[in-house]
Amino acid sequence: MALLLVGIDEAGFGPMLGPLCVGMSAFLVEDWNEGDKKPCLWTSLASGVCREARDKRGRIAFADSKALKLPNDVSGRGRHPLMHLERGVLAAAANLESDSMPQSDSELHGMLDASVRGQPWYEGDAIALPVSSNAPMMGIAANLLASALAEGKVKLLAMRCRVMGEREFNRIIGETGNKGDVCIATLADHLKTVMGLMEAFPDASVRVACDKLGGRDGYSQVLERILPEWECGVIEQGAERSNYELRKRLEGKGEPTPKPLPQGGGFRISFQPEAEKEHLPVALASMIAKYVRELAMHRFNRYWSGRMPELKPTAGYTLDARRWLADAAKVVTKEERQAMVRRA
Repeated sequence: MALLLVGIDEAGFGPMLGPLCVGMSAFLVEDWNEGDKKPCLWTSLASGVCREARDKRGRIAFADSKALKLPNDVSGRGRHPLMHLERGVLAAAANLESDSMPQSDSELHGMLDASVRGQPWYEGDAIALPVSSNAPMMGIAANLLASALAEGKVKLLAMRCRVMGEREFNRIIGETGNKGDVCIATLADHLKTVMGLMEAFPDASVRVACDKLGGRDGYSQVLERILPEWECGVIEQGAERSNYELRKRLEGKGEPTPKPLPQGGGFRISFQPEAEKEHLPVALASMIAKYVRELAMHRFNRYWSGRMPELKPTAGYTLDARRWLADAAKVVTKEERQAMVRRA
């Protein structure tokens, strides 16, 4: 039988400026027996994949996006800060069914079902990709990952990124009074993709791993609210880890079906801090989210530097965002400020 492994993680939950991005990746392990220990994809793909950016064998790093992004080099002579993030995301994108590497951020958005529109500071010409290297080098990385996937009998099925702009972010907080609910809204979208993958691979067991989206410990009520056709059973729930199994309800009766899901595997979902250190699909989701957000902030800074050339760019995090807002006060209107600043 097969095992479907899904990872979900966010980038940009804390900043004052820029979008919230929540990434998702899904892998299919083709040869797996129910009852076996869940495979570690870093081990299965070890011929081309590693956990560390500095690898003597030149393998592709899949890890926490914060660890992979390099410091900005103000001299312009060093390595591009996105080189490791970009290498992993574009190599993975080239190994989807489309079998082509995106040539611009607009093409990447199309592949990821991401939308970075809605405000003038995200519009303008597409950003050519890659930004940190060149196409031949990215092609080598894509081939290296392809060989590792084939050798490990693993398929990369999906990559997605849900982008939540400032307007939607503020609206949800205004309606619910809970900042954590913005992440739950994106989780609902990604779980719809998971449902589609389950229909495409009905005999596969499904495991979904997430970072602790929104910082809560209990997710059972949240899961039943966003997936009303499923009943959520609590396996364990606490600060360190929260695990659940969802079972389809009997149609029209509001009760769970008595028979187990395919091969007894069920649809299981876990939430834990730093999940990207334990689950490669979560690490890739983190990288997708961070890469999309970084490119969005590139658009943001490009737009505002066009209105004020001497304005230093910002990554949007609170302390520097306040500096940026003060520096940009002469060109940012009151209405624009209200539209771009996210609620805490």
